[in-house]
Amino acid sequence: MYRTRGTFSQDLKDANTTLGAHLRLTFPNLKPIQADYKARADALTVDSQGASPTMIGTAIDLVPRLIAEPEELPDSAAQLFPFNSDYHEELGSLVALANNPDRETQARAVWGLALCVSAFRAGAGIAPRIPELVQAHEFAASRMMTEAPPEAVAELSALRELLESRLMPRLEPPTVFGPRFDLSRPGEGQRIAAEADMISGGMLIDVKSNLAPKTKAGARPDVLKPEHIHQLLGYALLDNSDVYGIQRLAIYSARYGSLIDWPLNLVAETTAGRAVDITAERERVWDMMQDKIEIV
Repeated sequence: MYRTRGTFSQDLKDANTTLGAHLRLTFPNLKPIQADYKARADALTVDSQGASPTMIGTAIDLVPRLIAEPEELPDSAAQLFPFNSDYHEELGSLVALANNPDRETQARAVWGLALCVSAFRAGAGIAPRIPELVQAHEFAASRMMTEAPPEAVAELSALRELLESRLMPRLEPPTVFGPRFDLSRPGEGQRIAAEADMISGGMLIDVKSNLAPKTKAGARPDVLKPEHIHQLLGYALLDNSDVYGIQRLAIYSARYGSLIDWPLNLVAETTAGRAVDITAERERVWDMMQDKIEIV
């Protein structure tokens, strides 16, 4: 029986889920990739100024698509109220403001959009404020522009400037933002909720905004967590039909400005400690996820 918590991010954290257990057992040798990441990582550039780390992460994830596709509404924000035209019009105004030349305006607009994405992901019971504003006909771009605290504006402004110089020039066509996979697309065949950040020119890129802990000397050298490696491998294995042609796996570390990538086969074989047939591994994941679902 296929055991899941419903989302890929939750399954990654839980070794009692089918996918979480499979990734741990199949790809246990993570230290060589972590060591290579540490050797290649840049120094900390954008430190925390006290803004919510979760919200900063949600906000900076939106920025590459807002830059590359300035006419598109963020999917998760739009899905919060998919048939509300007034809500979508205000979202469109926020998207336009997110591409304003002024850094503070950009940051405030992205924060407002991130609040909508967070409300969609958490649900109205946990994050009721945006739904309450919409239902009261009080949701407006002008109001959302006042939501970001000063520390969030400062952090997002610096993070975006770094991203524009370190990540955006590395993107190549075709670039797909928010890709879903054979096993995670909504519909009858969906077995899990999973959406990556982007795939660009065959490179699967996950954006991370985490801040490494301080050493005794007070520095914060960047680190690659085990779940980040399993996340990249898991996304690649969910693409059963290889529709995206994923050849490389990458982390963009937003606070450090590092884009570090590896060939997919290298990561799979290093962490597995043996030769790996990616097609066969995808079939194995496909087969195990066709079983009857048990929500844990």
